[in-house]
Amino acid sequence: MNFRRIEIIFLVTFIAIDIFLFGMFEKNTDLQAENVSQGDSNSKIIKEMRNDQIKVDSLSNKQGFAYYISGTQSDILRNQMGQLVNQTPHYIGHELESEFKEPVTVSKNAPQKTIDKMLTDPTFILFGDQYTYNKELSTSQTLVYSQKAMGGSMYSSEAQLRFALNSNHQIVSYSQTYLQDIKSLREKSETISETRALIWLYQYNEIPNNTKVAWTKLGYTKLLSIDNDRVFIPTWIIAIKPQNSTQVQIKRINAFTGGIIKETDENLKNSQSSSEIN
Repeated sequence: MNFRRIEIIFLVTFIAIDIFLFGMFEKNTDLQAENVSQGDSNSKIIKEMRNDQIKVDSLSNKQGFAYYISGTQSDILRNQMGQLVNQTPHYIGHELESEFKEPVTVSKNAPQKTIDKMLTDPTFILFGDQYTYNKELSTSQTLVYSQKAMGGSMYSSEAQLRFALNSNHQIVSYSQTYLQDIKSLREKSETISETRALIWLYQYNEIPNNTKVAWTKLGYTKLLSIDNDRVFIPTWIIAIKPQNSTQVQIKRINAFTGGIIKETDENLKNSQSSSEIN
């Protein structure tokens, strides 16, 4: 990786984002200044949300720490797929696709427990121990695993395992993407809490009335691409679902600044909706 080049572009992008977020924060200054106590302010706004028929479960006020991180998209999967056994792998556009010669039976109630044990075998899945089960993105037909990174998970279609299940609850095939050389670009910084992320999203008018907050997760999503290099930012990923509907819409909040992150290409595949959310 050309670390110096990515560092320069990263800093320029970071400054541009700060300028944009300053404008966004100015719009909310009056609203936030009305409340002397942060705790009282949070409670008041959560109550307003519920008055707007937005269903919200209990939220955490705990703050954490995370990093700006980078990774490289390479052909390492293609170079090492020869060691896979009992399957027929194909490599297309930085993605490994493979069909098992015999279906792999997994537990119906907890399929991830069966798969977790097999992920330690490099002849089954390459770098399998670097992925973790993602319940929120999985369905009864597709089990999704996200690549691990700096104590968290990457919500990106470029760092993901997707197992396809048949009607007998057997794995018949999978697709895999992988980012190499994951590293931090800066020292860790404090992140906002789950409560503040949801409140800011509400103040940005990004949560419609008569909806439910289906789930929230803190993970890494892609900020920018430079050739084969990727930069990721810690992000509160919030799933919004209209009441009496199975459709899920993904919203993102910058976990460092609280600014809203608009759609970016191929950030993640949400298999709970009828179409992929990039």
